[in-house]
Formats: sequence, structure tokens, C-alpha cells
Amino acid sequence: MKSVELINHIPKISTKINGFALETIKKGYFRTAQDEKVTLLINSDSSPIILLITKDKYKIYYSSKNKSNEKIFIEIRSKMGISR
Repeated sequence: MKSVELINHIPKISTKINGFALETIKKGYFRTAQDEKVTLLINSDSSPIILLITKDKYKIYYSSKNKSNEKIFIEIRSKMGISR
């Protein structure tokens, strides 16, 4: 993992490549309006959303249904050895 960030919104999605989207749940591979392929693991419409960027610059957007995204973000950063 290269980095992890908290963001307020996922990018504008133009098409679904392989996955599904039902109301607030979006899971799978999608293409953004800027023609970038991303993975969405969005389980709720709560904000902020966790953005994980891999070493090859691939973006994964995640939000939890049951746990605070801020707490998950802090746990991930801790595991990566990054302090605030």
C-alpha cells in the first residue's frame, strides 16, 4: 500500500465494469468520468470515505456499514506505521 487518505466523496462514476450498485452499496470495478478504473467497496453513504492507493497507483474506495470510517482509517495507518 502506498497511501491511505480520508476523502468526502467518491469520484463521479461513468460506468460499471464488473460489480453492482444498489442504493448506498457499490461494490466492484468501475470507471470514473476521468476514465480511471477504480474499485469501490462502499457499504454505506457515510462520510468520510477511505481511499487506499496501491504502489502501482490503483485506487480503492472503502466505507464501512457498521464501524466508523475514521477508526478504520486510524487502524490502517497504525498498521502501516504512519502516525497522524
